[in-house]
Amino acid sequence: MHFPKFWARGESGSAVCWRWSDTSMNDAQAKATARAAELERLLEGGRKPDRYGYLDRPMREQILESQPGLAITRNAYGAQILNTERAMFVDVDFHDDDSVEPRALDALRGLATQHGLGTRIYRTAGGLRGLVTSQPFDPKAPTTAALLAEVGCDPLYIRLCQAQQSFRARLTPKPWRIELRPPRERWPFADEDQQSQFADWLRQYEAASRGRSVCKLVEHAGPQTIASDIAPIVALHDARCIGAGALA
Repeated sequence: MHFPKFWARGESGSAVCWRWSDTSMNDAQAKATARAAELERLLEGGRKPDRYGYLDRPMREQILESQPGLAITRNAYGAQILNTERAMFVDVDFHDDDSVEPRALDALRGLATQHGLGTRIYRTAGGLRGLVTSQPFDPKAPTTAALLAEVGCDPLYIRLCQAQQSFRARLTPKPWRIELRPPRERWPFADEDQQSQFADWLRQYEAASRGRSVCKLVEHAGPQTIASDIAPIVALHDARCIGAGALA
């Protein structure tokens, strides 16, 4: 997992970019300023810079909590994300077609029947989530990517796991599912005013999130064994995701 502590915004003319550092804010700012100037020269010369997607850089997310093997961060639309180094989460999206649920459920059960892997299966608002409990996995390994693809995991999620060297699972609702817009401000905040506006949004988000569930447990397929290094992640995930309210 790589979540740089220091991020800085660089501007040069119409060019804007973000750069990071594990060393200092000054280092991050120097890199951001240099890259912005480079982008401005490209634009002035009529050239388009290479696309710079989120799969090509560390995630610009604030670490809210950190424990051995996991980190909880806040993503761009304000939700809390559980990031794990070895506990494999599987993300299967129905793409607004709930008729695929039986087939998707059978595919996740295949982790148990075909591979002998104990797997907790959850229903989310838009699909299914799996959490393999019987053994850890390396998110960078090609065999892991192949296994995720076999059970119908979102290809973008597979690529993200490899790029970020971790698995991810959302812990709190998507704002639009609880009738809120995502925050306009994003960490790191430019000034105290931005930070204050985000704090106001966060209070509304946390109030609207109370009682809502991100997922509900469907079943634990296959071996009921939970590896010792996976058990704390299962406990944390279930405590924060599963509630009595509607899925969000």
